[in-house]
Amino acid sequence: MGQSFPGDDSCSLQDRETSTELRAMSEDLSIQGTLAETTVPDLLRSLMRSGETAILSLERSDRMDRLFMIDGQIVFATSSDADSGVAEAMLRGGDINLQHYDTLLDKVAASQKIGAAICELGYLQPDELLGVFERQVSQIVLEAIGFRSGSYSIEFTSNFGPDVMTLPLKTDRLVIDGIEAVEHWSLIQRGLGKMDRIVRQAETADTRLFRLELNSDESHVFSLVSEAQPVQLVLERSYLSNYDTARIVWALQSVNLIEDAETSQVHQQRRAVENAIELESNVEKYNSVFQAIFRLVFQRIGDYTWDFVDRVVQHVSPEVFPYLSGISLVNEGRVDFDQLMNNLIASGSSDQRTVVYTVLNELLYGWIYEIKREFDEALESDVNAIVRTLTQ
Repeated sequence: MGQSFPGDDSCSLQDRETSTELRAMSEDLSIQGTLAETTVPDLLRSLMRSGETAILSLERSDRMDRLFMIDGQIVFATSSDADSGVAEAMLRGGDINLQHYDTLLDKVAASQKIGAAICELGYLQPDELLGVFERQVSQIVLEAIGFRSGSYSIEFTSNFGPDVMTLPLKTDRLVIDGIEAVEHWSLIQRGLGKMDRIVRQAETADTRLFRLELNSDESHVFSLVSEAQPVQLVLERSYLSNYDTARIVWALQSVNLIEDAETSQVHQQRRAVENAIELESNVEKYNSVFQAIFRLVFQRIGDYTWDFVDRVVQHVSPEVFPYLSGISLVNEGRVDFDQLMNNLIASGSSDQRTVVYTVLNELLYGWIYEIKREFDEALESDVNAIVRTLTQ
């Protein structure tokens, strides 16, 4: 992606039919709609949560803004608003005076890139430009978060163009600050949703808080949802006003620190299913190895293989042995996945994945040890080749 300094080119969307719901546009990998039924933070929340790389375009009657995201993080923004340019950001920040401002605009009007013009005029050193662009882009994002009307489109693309920089912006903090600057109750209410919704801290919140320093008010509201609570009860328990508490709940929700308890339960169930499928697949990989080794041994010693299997199981540690309860390896050394999972559930183990791999690896060690102890190097070599398939 290009790293050149951007100009102040404005952008415009082609006229499109809008709706109050997201409408998929499969031919150009985009969705579009209006802000009448959603909010900018809600759109950002979805893009952040799914880690999308996309361009979120926001169009109102008086301006057109574009937010550029990589892997769910805002990296740049542009606006057609005349007060949102780099020169205006420098004037507001006291980096230049009014005379410098006019001179800079003359340079840019002569088709000179703004970054180059700033350095040529000696207003800033090249290594100081990044901070100015971060300040300018952050202001665009903060203002866009407060949009109450207009249309939007989301284009899922990484083709941002050469004038787009990748800035180290703190997306979560920008979203929170933008929401906490909102002064329209109708927008807060729209973003917050129904007051009887049950909310709670998101499961991933603890691992993300170290990157996001919450202030005392935000930490207070966040602590109120350590257990699932209706939004209305959170407002009642907070030492802040209902207005300020509602705004913070919306802000924390928008950066996925707070989530619906029902949504959390659905995610947990989905993850449990996905984990079970993954475990079953990996148990089957080990079973294929056990089965192949069993057949090699059977070719050598026939029915005495059953005694051999008994000796394999004896190498399982006492801590692991209960997980094999009810499991017979007479089926060519294969482990019954359903019975193994029943044993895990009955044990109350909180780390089923670790236990499963411990059981499988201890059984594998038992096979390898007994093969090495009782057979020649030729069979041992064949078994080692089979075992190596686990890492392929």
